[in-house]
Amino acid sequence: MSILKTVKGCPLFQELYDAEILDIVKHCQVINLRPQDTIFRKGDTGNEVYLVLSGQARVSIGDVELAKLKKGDLFGEMVLLKENIRKADIVCDTFSSVLVIDYDDLFNYFQKNKNVFSILMLNLARILAGRLKKAGGQIKELCVENDKLKRTQLEALNH
Repeated sequence: MSILKTVKGCPLFQELYDAEILDIVKHCQVINLRPQDTIFRKGDTGNEVYLVLSGQARVSIGDVELAKLKKGDLFGEMVLLKENIRKADIVCDTFSSVLVIDYDDLFNYFQKNKNVFSILMLNLARILAGRLKKAGGQIKELCVENDKLKRTQLEALNH
């Protein structure tokens, strides 16, 4: 498995040179997990961002599954905005390998290489904007569905 290839495909690392990515990755840890292993739980605190190198995991709150994570997916990135309290559970569905990126290692680039740091933060903004756009679309769909249900209930009451 080429960690560099997977990391290069992650939106957080777009527009970085291989040498810059390798410089970041050399400080990271890879953890290998089994099915049903928990990476973190809602309410946990942490300072790490994670990147799925292989396998699959699910994001959930209680019994509600919010997303599936696969190779190349980033999660826990809100830590980069100093949101250290985890908002969901992340549990592996398969044998998985995950790259663990420490907050301090990324923020050291502010002093070490401001250009790399700027690209990372721009990419983070792009990732979060995309997720916000997706969430807005889902909210709109739920509102439409809610309106349909209300109309159906009113029609049932009127008959």
